[in-house]
Parts: sequence; structure tokens; C-alpha cells
Amino acid sequence: MNRRQLLATLGAGIGGLAGCLSGTPGESTVTPVGTDTDGERTTSQTPTATPVDDTEGVSDIAVRKAVRYESLLGSGGVLAADGRQYVVASVGTDGDRRETEYVFEADGQTWEAGLPTIAGGNTRSVADRDWPVVGFEVPSPLPASNPQIRSADDAWALGADATETLGEPGTRYDLDELTTPESVSQGETMTVGLDVTNVSDTPGRFLAAVYWPTDRIADDDESHVVDRRVPAGDTITASLDINTAFTADESGPVTLSVEGHVSASREIRVENVDADN
Repeated sequence: MNRRQLLATLGAGIGGLAGCLSGTPGESTVTPVGTDTDGERTTSQTPTATPVDDTEGVSDIAVRKAVRYESLLGSGGVLAADGRQYVVASVGTDGDRRETEYVFEADGQTWEAGLPTIAGGNTRSVADRDWPVVGFEVPSPLPASNPQIRSADDAWALGADATETLGEPGTRYDLDELTTPESVSQGETMTVGLDVTNVSDTPGRFLAAVYWPTDRIADDDESHVVDRRVPAGDTITASLDINTAFTADESGPVTLSVEGHVSASREIRVENVDADN
């Protein structure tokens, strides 16, 4: 049993909370992290029905054009897609209440709860909200006059700021350059560079995850999350130092990938692998 399999076994009791968010790939290293409100507006809920017990209620509703998540195993990742955005809220810890009991409504349209599948271990937080959470992937922009999260018995309206964010287009980014070596000796520190430009007319929060294999100790990838505030028209450079000690069991090509507001992949040859260590 490898390190992450052991941790996943110990965390099995938490895993039942994961809903459609089943975890995240790899361990995370984070470049400068924005605050919870960086580039996005967030608001507490406004009850529109009889208040519920704290163990069951919805709170701290946020609208995000991209979502960062973390897992029980210390890894992380990013959800981002053109023309999509995410409504995320904390929910109570009542074991009888499940994600499927919630829907998101906006001007007569309804979306069931659920975020895109995340591969890996057990999710521990989404959009800076500790598990359990409820999340919805909806179109972006989505102008609406009365957006709300509903359960069978209650409803929680988005505040004015979150409603405004819901109706705004997302910030767009171009990947100018992804810098990687052609090869690396296993055990060396590998430096990866990422140059990105905000090509939209508004400032925003840039999110992307750089994934690197760790096949010698786990069956998923290590993730390094780039989380930066980028003014309109500006270019940022992120530099990541990646540990290659646990990349592969034998010499050969492996794939580094980038997912989030931008996407890319590079094949890098890992050399001088000692299969006995």
C-alpha cells in the first residue's frame, strides 16, 4: 500500500462526504495565493424561507469563474472552462442531507448540484470552503434577477455582488510561453516557467494547475497551482521548482500538463532512473 493509499484508507470516513467531487490529483505547491475575494465577489446567503438549523443550512455562497480545490492528501487542482462558471456554498454537516437535495435556480432555469469529476483522493475544500460544500456548474455569463440555491424545504438567495458576478463574462487569458527542459535526471529539481497574459478588458484571478507524475509513490500526479491576480492587459510570469525524485520507475518520456484558464502539455525525458531506490 503506497503513501496515498494508506492516507485514503485512514480518511475513508471523510470520503463519504465527497459527492461528485471525488478528490484531487497529487501534492500541491502554491505560487502566491490570492485571498478568497481575489478577482471574484463573494457573499453570504440571504434566507428567503424559514431559517434552518446550522447543521443543515447553506451559507457563504460564492460565484467563481474558475474554482480551486484541495484534497485530503494535500494535493490540489483547478476547474475552469470557457463559457462556464461555478456557484459554491458551504453546507451543514447533517449526515442525512446530500448534495443531490439541492438545486440552483435563476429566472426559471434549474441546475442540479454537481461539479465536474475530480480524480484522486478525498476532497477537503472547494473555493476556500471546507468540506462539505455544494457546487453547481452553470453558463457564464448568466444574467439573473433572482438566483438562489434551493432544497426541498428552503431557499437561499445570492447577494447583490454574487448576482452581479454571475452576469459578467469571465476574464480571458493567453498562454504566451511554457518553458520546460527537454530532459531531466531523476532527483534533480526541475524549473518550469509559465507566461500568461490577461487579454480581456477587466482584471481577474488567474488559476491553473501544473501536473507532474509521481508514479514511484502514488497512482496520480503531483499538482502545482498557480493562483495570481492579473490586471487587464498585463502579463505574469510564474516559476515553479518541481521535485523529480519520485517521477518514474524507469528512464523515458513523461508528460507535464497544464489545466485551468490555459492548457498545454510537454513531453520531458527523465534520465538516470535507479529502479532499486
